[in-house]
Amino acid sequence: MTWNTVCKTGDIENGKLKEFDINGKKIVISNFDNKYYAIDALCSHMGGDLGKGKTNDNTVICPKHHAQFDLKTGKVTKNINGFFKAMTRKEAKDLNSYNTKIEDGNLMVEL
Repeated sequence: MTWNTVCKTGDIENGKLKEFDINGKKIVISNFDNKYYAIDALCSHMGGDLGKGKTNDNTVICPKHHAQFDLKTGKVTKNINGFFKAMTRKEAKDLNSYNTKIEDGNLMVEL
């Protein structure tokens, strides 16, 4: 695994998230109380773009079928409803989370 410089720490406001492409991998980075968290940016159900999702505390809601994920851990906090599960025969699964660190005001992610 390699540490990748993503942005300056001030580029992601407290309580917000931002999507990045790191070497072809889409990642969402969130800032909560100046602590940074990184998870996969694509919903595990049908690839919804979580960078365009709504946030609620430390949760992001997929804009496609409304699965919810913890922005700190990538764990599913609420799965899709029964209708979409029946139609797609697929549930949302936990996402990968990635280590972050700050060096000289730069936010870095380990991939």
